[in-house]
Amino acid sequence: MTPFLLGKEKLTVVTNSLPVAFDLIGSNIEVMIIGGKVRHSEKSVTANDFLFRFEHLNINKAFLCASGVTLEKGISDFSLEEAMTRKQLIHISQTVYVATDSTKFNKDVAIQVCSLDQVDILITDNALSKETIKQFTEAGVQLKVVGVN
Repeated sequence: MTPFLLGKEKLTVVTNSLPVAFDLIGSNIEVMIIGGKVRHSEKSVTANDFLFRFEHLNINKAFLCASGVTLEKGISDFSLEEAMTRKQLIHISQTVYVATDSTKFNKDVAIQVCSLDQVDILITDNALSKETIKQFTEAGVQLKVVGVN
């Protein structure tokens, strides 16, 4: 996603992704990294309340990822710490986008992050089956399917 941000002006990115932060170094974009514990496997930082106070942020658009997406349980993740960080971001964001590849659909994993009614737009790749697209759109989920290069 970072290549699409590089030309933007007057933008602040709040991230827990170390690769995203590194991609934006040297750009005109203000970067804030959430303080907390580094998850080596995901190259991300999970927030600790004593290090990072979410209530001080005003987030217009949150772009999150998911390890699982179902109509019944919504968005889920394998890590409790990652799920808690995402829950806090969802709570303070005006618009929530969840980007996840088609292989994550119809899978519930360990920890529920949120129900789909808390997600404004669900973004995925064009390998998602027509049947799954139909099920999600008929359930009122705003789904954006994008091509893969």
